Amino acid sequence: MKAKFHIIAILGLMCFFLGYYLVPEAQARPYHSSDYVCLLDAGSGQIIYSQKAGEIRPVASTTKIMTAILSVEYAELDEIAEISQHADNTPEYTIGLRAGQKLTVGELLKAALVRSSNDAAVALAEHVAGNERFFSHLMSKKAFLMGAANTHFVNASGLPATEHWSTAYDLAIMGRYLLHKEYIKDLVAARQVEFKHPAYQQPLTLSNTNGLLHSYSGANGIKTGTTNAAGNCLVASAKRDNRQLIAVVLNSHDRNGDCARLINYGYGEVSREKIIDKQLAFKELKIGPESYLQVYPEKDLFIWSGQEEALLKIEKVVEMDYSISAPIKRNQTLGVLHVYVDEQLLASIRLVSRQDIKESQRWLIKLKEMLY
Repeated sequence: MKAKFHIIAILGLMCFFLGYYLVPEAQARPYHSSDYVCLLDAGSGQIIYSQKAGEIRPVASTTKIMTAILSVEYAELDEIAEISQHADNTPEYTIGLRAGQKLTVGELLKAALVRSSNDAAVALAEHVAGNERFFSHLMSKKAFLMGAANTHFVNASGLPATEHWSTAYDLAIMGRYLLHKEYIKDLVAARQVEFKHPAYQQPLTLSNTNGLLHSYSGANGIKTGTTNAAGNCLVASAKRDNRQLIAVVLNSHDRNGDCARLINYGYGEVSREKIIDKQLAFKELKIGPESYLQVYPEKDLFIWSGQEEALLKIEKVVEMDYSISAPIKRNQTLGVLHVYVDEQLLASIRLVSRQDIKESQRWLIKLKEMLY
């Protein structure tokens, strides 16, 4: 009986320690091998988690996100593009296009996005803008207009160049924009596509370079990138329960695993919290010797927040004329509240009055007495 008791006790202790080590605790901060990461809520554009997301880096073929965006905005999918000698001479990886061959913009996009073909990206650039250099200038301008202000492109493929760079945050912004373009949105989500290569009678089957599409539930994009300078990069996206997340990792030792863990964190370890309540007065302004006015936000604002407050840096900046005086109308704009999350603007909300305030007659009488 004594030996039996000891066996039971030992088994109990083993179960306790196994349970202690095997049951995962709630994740306060996701693990990632990359130093440059960004997790974005695609619906609101809010950063959920980031580390060095604004640091300029080479980004390899994730560049083709912007190449594809400009291609569908400036050309029709059935337009015929002719391959130039410059596109033919583009370094690897290529799909083997030769000067003089002709194929549609839609087919070139398949090769550029799904198989990451550099020659296809150059062919798109030349078809749209006449030459790759001018197309790259348009890429940089478009990035700036969509809020990716720390991006500069000098080619359409992402081949290494000293003045070619972006950031994890900027790539997340570009990826978010791409997901609103139906044709290329479907391409980046496809595990395989049929490509009509002009040198072959039968279509080629192209497999997507994004391995996360095969291994992660809900994965639907977006683009890989790999060079010696940039390391292994991935702009990944996933959709669950009608909520879209975008994860970016640059120079990663495990880009698929890093993005999977970031997206898991976004789905499982954050909650939606109200940080601006339109029912609560934001400020009280003095508008006369004896009059005060409460100022309210025009709308509520929610953010996705993790367990540790330090994960997100939230900053509220108010623009307001504090010398305002009566009369004031209901719903009159008296200022603007800018909300920044991890140094990126999330929302600008009008600050308004909730009542009409007429000019004080008593104040007018005193003013007249002073004038006379």
